[in-house]
Amino acid sequence: MTGRVTHHGFAQGRRGSAAAVVVAMLLMSFISVLHAASTPVLMLLEHTEAGKPVQTKIELKAGLVASPEKGKPQTKWIIRAGDTLKSEVQPGDRSVNFYQSTDTQSTLLFIVKVRYYQNATGRWVPQFLLNEEPLVIRKNGRWQPLTTVQGVPSLIVQTGTALPNAEGYFPSLEFGMSTGATSIDAWLVQ
Repeated sequence: MTGRVTHHGFAQGRRGSAAAVVVAMLLMSFISVLHAASTPVLMLLEHTEAGKPVQTKIELKAGLVASPEKGKPQTKWIIRAGDTLKSEVQPGDRSVNFYQSTDTQSTLLFIVKVRYYQNATGRWVPQFLLNEEPLVIRKNGRWQPLTTVQGVPSLIVQTGTALPNAEGYFPSLEFGMSTGATSIDAWLVQ
């Protein structure tokens, strides 16, 4: 064997270099298997703190998730595409309900519909449609908005410049609430 053994126990030289390359390749394979086994990210929910973007991953798995940013109102939220998927067929549509919570109840703020579209490389990319229809109930003989903050209807104001595709789905969404800063405390992926 050419080379010498270091204090780490690895031989240096031609054989040591080859062994290091093999170990590195095995480690990279292991990491890619772990990444492939993890749940894909459906979307990234982004806001800004101290001038820097903060992103929260919303995974593709169904269920209710409490936000790590709970109770932190923001004037602007951005939804960006998560992971692209490799599939022979178009992945199914999803919807994500976003909630604001108080000590006693949760209020549905809005719903984002997600549909996958194929890109030039054949991978499926999530795109988004914001359900802007206010939820209403019939009360005292009148239609009234169900989602209110301090008695004022919460209307969504889209501020992004991204253009939708032919079906109305956007590659990203940028928006805020007309009532001011709003916290997103939980979401439900369906």
